[in-house]
Amino acid sequence: MSDEKIITPFELGVCSALMLVGKALALNPNVDIDQLKKDAQALIAALPDEPAWEGGKRKHQAAVESLLDGVAKVLP
Repeated sequence: MSDEKIITPFELGVCSALMLVGKALALNPNVDIDQLKKDAQALIAALPDEPAWEGGKRKHQAAVESLLDGVAKVLP
């Protein structure tokens, strides 16, 4: 990702695709969603907070957060 302040169409597409992957994972009964969430949160915490896009979305965490957003669309 670049130092642009605005999300590019490619970055938006990647985040959208990862949201769909998260949704598919949540629908799979063989996936331990609680462990997936713990691992994702550990990864998010390990990544730097800067840079961020306008609106506050952090670039390094955006992909993992999108995956978790997809999981949240299926599970409470």
